Amino acid sequence: MKKILSLSLSALTALTSVSAFSLSAKALDLGDFLLGAGTAAGASIIINNNRRAEAERHSPVSAQEEYYRGIQDGTNGAKYDNPRDSADYDRGYAEGLRRREGN
Repeated sequence: MKKILSLSLSALTALTSVSAFSLSAKALDLGDFLLGAGTAAGASIIINNNRRAEAERHSPVSAQEEYYRGIQDGTNGAKYDNPRDSADYDRGYAEGLRRREGN
């Protein structure tokens, strides 16, 4: 998903810059400037949000939070996702799978 988003943003930026630079000696108007500024700001926001989400994913949390996140993932049939290699998440995930199967 991140690669697709990155490629889309790169393509949009490239198209915007090509259209801006392919103009003949005409000066850029305010609309062209705002389009470029908006594209840059949007790309910056998306990149920063991805970095923050990745940092939060690996940040330390309490054992209880790991356990309940594991239960939630197992119950909802989500993929196993234990970036901190937590035994509490393992126990919670196993419990969630057990509940999902109705045992």
